[in-house]
Amino acid sequence: MTDNPHTLERYRLPLARGRLQHARALMAPALRYAPRSPLLLAGALLLGVAGILAWRNRVRITEAASPILKDAKVRGQALVTDALVKGHALMDEARASSLALGATAARLRRGDAGRSAVSNVY
Repeated sequence: MTDNPHTLERYRLPLARGRLQHARALMAPALRYAPRSPLLLAGALLLGVAGILAWRNRVRITEAASPILKDAKVRGQALVTDALVKGHALMDEARASSLALGATAARLRRGDAGRSAVSNVY
């Protein structure tokens, strides 16, 4: 199967052709639908205008968004620190319970079953 290069050819995208031909092949269904739906063209036009306006006002947008992003960064770092502390506490608790369970199992293996092991496990 891997020696035959034509085995999976029908499942491959046409990437070997030029980029424009590939884009045209991917956009063909939308281009067939566009003349019947002017909302698609209007939406594309609005998206293009919004992109142009955002590009022209990128400095102003950056200045307005920078304090919000810095605040989010500080809050995110605090959340990560809290999660790290809680994770270490959970790992220590799990380690202690597994050591206690191991000690109980070792005691039972030695035959020292004078006390009930069930109360120590739970």
